[in-house]
Amino acid sequence: MAKVTREDIINAAIRLFNQSGYHATSMRDIARAVNIKKPSLYHHFGSKEEILLAILETGMNQFLADVEAIVASDADCAEKLLAAVQAHAQLIAENPEGAAVFLREDRGLGDEYLAEYVAKRDQVERLFRAIIQQGVEEGVFRETDIAITAQAVLGAVNWMTRWYRPQGRLTAAEIADIFGDLFLHGLSRSADGCS
Repeated sequence: MAKVTREDIINAAIRLFNQSGYHATSMRDIARAVNIKKPSLYHHFGSKEEILLAILETGMNQFLADVEAIVASDADCAEKLLAAVQAHAQLIAENPEGAAVFLREDRGLGDEYLAEYVAKRDQVERLFRAIIQQGVEEGVFRETDIAITAQAVLGAVNWMTRWYRPQGRLTAAEIADIFGDLFLHGLSRSADGCS
């Protein structure tokens, strides 16, 4: 029998958390899913919460690194916003089940782990705000509430975890392009809006 790895456990937990929810999944369920006894599971992770944090941090660390690189680049603000939306959509497309856990199950974390996770999540939001702020300051984007706009952008892409399907009509990149166009140009045909 092959040795069970942390990655095997994380993948099994992702499947179970998506099927039953974090709170309804037990350590025994996870151990059973990877064909090991519950005490052996504790050799890899001290608690179910540690497994959840590992899932959340994997997604968040990747997303944070991608967006930090985009913000630090020499691209203009519109290119940065499109690239950040693409990075977010790609993260979801590469692991839809993991992204669903990453974006929905943070409520399962206790105060200590939650504070650590929220600090990284807030940093991602600050980076999106920085891109939008840059665009406003340069006169490329119109005056707007920076915080609400950043939350709207992130929220729209986050919602892909509910409806995106890898074999669907559009690829994640195509969806991100549509989002980017909406964020950059809105729905109106002109700057004056509907007439």
